[in-house]
Amino acid sequence: MDFVRTLKALADPIRLRVLAAVAEEELTVGEVQEVVESVQSSVSRNLAILRDAGFVQDRKEGTNVYFSVRQDMPEPAGEFFKSLQTRMAELPEAQGDRARLEDCRRRRLHRSQGYFESVAGDWERIRKNYFDDRVTSFAIEKLLPRNLVLADVGCGTGSLTVELARFAEKVIGVDLSQEMLRRARNVAKERQLRNVEFRRGDALQLPLEARSVDAAFCVMVLHFLSDPQQAVAELCRITRGGGSVIVVDLVQHNQEWMSEQMAHRWLGFERNSLEEWFRDAGVTEITYELTGTYAGEKMARNGNRPVEIFVARVILAASDKGQRTRKANR
Repeated sequence: MDFVRTLKALADPIRLRVLAAVAEEELTVGEVQEVVESVQSSVSRNLAILRDAGFVQDRKEGTNVYFSVRQDMPEPAGEFFKSLQTRMAELPEAQGDRARLEDCRRRRLHRSQGYFESVAGDWERIRKNYFDDRVTSFAIEKLLPRNLVLADVGCGTGSLTVELARFAEKVIGVDLSQEMLRRARNVAKERQLRNVEFRRGDALQLPLEARSVDAAFCVMVLHFLSDPQQAVAELCRITRGGGSVIVVDLVQHNQEWMSEQMAHRWLGFERNSLEEWFRDAGVTEITYELTGTYAGEKMARNGNRPVEIFVARVILAASDKGQRTRKANR
């Protein structure tokens, strides 16, 4: 019965195009609709058929639902999908679909970049309104040795970068926002820091060589990203064997206003998801702890229930030959 249902799911050309789209990127119904140029009712129905047949999974984040290919497809679906992957480019509409998918990616990136460029001048006040400065200390406390080369991924205006520079040999701050980086450089210049370097780059494709830093920090960044699993893989890739990766972020919550007011893409994370991402990156030993609920002034003033914060640290095996990037069905 599963075999027949799988065959039926692939019998419609539009469903093949929908499957090809979500195999490339996690997308909402509206984004899939845009890529394949179809009406919402048709896209929703075809996504449901693909999901029931085991090809597609959905993820609810606040009021949005995102669709992607399943990493653990049942046997009939997995076998068919492997054979389809190399042939999807032969679909008559494949070139146009890919072009529209790239347009969708660019608009999504521009929306995210636009938010950070617009708030860069006021970022420190905004940050402190929501989470107090103890968040930074949680990250630093996880790294005791001195004289290391460190990376601060998603450095923003450089508050953590500057703190790390007090005891590091060198700190490399990475951010995608030009305006954030400009302000971070000004802060470093004002404090006459000579061991800080800033680079513009995407957390999903870091502008650092493999195994080039002793430790990588990612503090309150993952929830802004489209693909936090890939970011975790990148953090592990750039870190030397025996080095540490420290992630500080939000426990999964239901505060949807954070998506609306602060451009959060994810409403926090479950512990098992984070542990799975690190395992996929080749790391097996993970230290995870809850730090409590540290609300900034605005959260407390508005009566919102504070969101809990976690800190996770992994130490990469010294004999690790190279951290694996995520394997995706693409």
